[in-house]
Amino acid sequence: MHPRQKKLQDRIKASSIRDPETGCWLWNRQVSHSGYGKITLADETGTFTESAHRISYVAFVGRLRRDGVVRQTCGNRLCVNPDHLVSMDPPPGEPEKT
Repeated sequence: MHPRQKKLQDRIKASSIRDPETGCWLWNRQVSHSGYGKITLADETGTFTESAHRISYVAFVGRLRRDGVVRQTCGNRLCVNPDHLVSMDPPPGEPEKT
């Protein structure tokens, strides 16, 4: 595992609270107006904000198509537990990734 990936996993774990009843990892940092967790990251081009569950998927599961959609199987928009995340192709005409 790349050290950067491990650091991102640690950050996601530290930014969430485990719900023992549901198994969800509930994001407890920034939240978007639509109720999804948000995380700010930096790369060589600057800083950017992304959905926390998308970044969790990449950190724990693996690559994601740029237009790929990540959904929480538990239905909780704040959940970043990689066991609750699935990657799907975007539906035709979907305006934004979630």
